[in-house]
Amino acid sequence: MGAMSVFMFQGSYSAEAIKSLIANPTDRSGAARAVIEANGGTMVGAWMAFGESDVVVIAEMPDDESMAAVAMAIAATGAIVNGKSTQLLTMEQAVDAMTKAQNVAKAYSPPS
Repeated sequence: MGAMSVFMFQGSYSAEAIKSLIANPTDRSGAARAVIEANGGTMVGAWMAFGESDVVVIAEMPDDESMAAVAMAIAATGAIVNGKSTQLLTMEQAVDAMTKAQNVAKAYSPPS
């Protein structure tokens, strides 16, 4: 198997999910871990957050489709709304991208 891709999943709990969590305070990271592992991934960590998102999860996944499946499975429950997945690059991958950008920039002419 090739290198795993790293993703950040962010989302907000629905009003109904928040009501349930208040009535029965629960660490939901196990549920996130289960769906990630069911799709061949590894959960790096999960956090509650202030601001735009209530939940942030970092996961290593074998491919984009596996992460999409995780996001769809979670969204289908209705417990998380406004979910978004962001693929993350290691610093080594970022430097590779910067190096490639040097060549790509030579082929691009901005509008004038």
